[in-house]
Amino acid sequence: MKAPFPAALAILASLALAGCQPAAEKPEPIRPVLAKVLALESAPVVRFAGEVAPRYQTDLSFQIFGRVIERSVDVGDTVSAGQQIAQLDSTSQQLTIRSAEANLAAAEAQLNNLLAVEQRQGDLLERGTISDTVYETAQQASRSGEAAVAQARAQLEKAQEQLAYTTLRADTDAVVTAVGVEPGQTVGVGQMVATVVRPEEREAVIFVPEAFAARLAVGDRFDIVKQLDPAIAAIGTVREIAPQANANTRSFQVRIALNGASVSFTMGSTITASLAQAETDQLVLPRTAIVDRDGAASAWVVDPDSHAVSLHSVMIADRDATTVEVTSGLSVGDVVVVAGVHSLEDGQTVRIDEGQK
Repeated sequence: MKAPFPAALAILASLALAGCQPAAEKPEPIRPVLAKVLALESAPVVRFAGEVAPRYQTDLSFQIFGRVIERSVDVGDTVSAGQQIAQLDSTSQQLTIRSAEANLAAAEAQLNNLLAVEQRQGDLLERGTISDTVYETAQQASRSGEAAVAQARAQLEKAQEQLAYTTLRADTDAVVTAVGVEPGQTVGVGQMVATVVRPEEREAVIFVPEAFAARLAVGDRFDIVKQLDPAIAAIGTVREIAPQANANTRSFQVRIALNGASVSFTMGSTITASLAQAETDQLVLPRTAIVDRDGAASAWVVDPDSHAVSLHSVMIADRDATTVEVTSGLSVGDVVVVAGVHSLEDGQTVRIDEGQK
């Protein structure tokens, strides 16, 4: 009955030895990823909404302080060069003119007397009855009288100029688009009384993001279409690109000259502007494929043979809210990981589902 005991010990010893041996290492699982094979894609048609605006717009204002007694125009009126826009109370200016006229008359009368004295002194000098000093004194008095007349005349001209400033007139043929004062209102120097525009030259005004503005240049062409009447269309050229972004929208204003077709577009109407130049095909990636490390953009590229990933530096440009254009660093046919890019390591093996390529 004691014979089985050594056999049991042998079994236990073998189990203990087996437990002491290291377990075999399990291979690291191959990670599945989403990937995209790079191919050239057509550039999207870039469209922006905008409006038709005049090229020339002027805020008319008085050059002196005063009370408005008449406004001769309303919004929508057509005015011609020299036509009255508004009138200030000119009572003070008229009184100033009367005072200046009286001063001028007095100065001229005084000058006439001084000239007559000079003439008499000259006759006496010829007869030898007075000295040269007396005659020179008369001459000096006449010159002072002439200066007083010149000063009085300048004061009168200034008063007349001030009177002219009480009437605000149009500088050129224009259309009134806004008014800023009413009769009875007191206005200051430079305060807007009326805004006028020259209707013969109109432009399309659009606002574009910074990335798009950086690619634009003066002279680029846009197809312009009136939204309410697509039959009204024109080809415009970029005339001006704002050097600074709008403080509220952070976009850049672009003014597009409508050239000879401007009369077909009513001011204030809404338009759609499309870039006329055909852009080249692009390599496009979703933004989720881009890895940002130390301020540089990179992308994971899958080796087609080993299925190992490697990080490639790339240059990109904004395309829209979800995609970017790859301008350098990748080529057509490269397999690029487009999801889960922040948890990969260089040389890691991945598996790409056939349906994801």
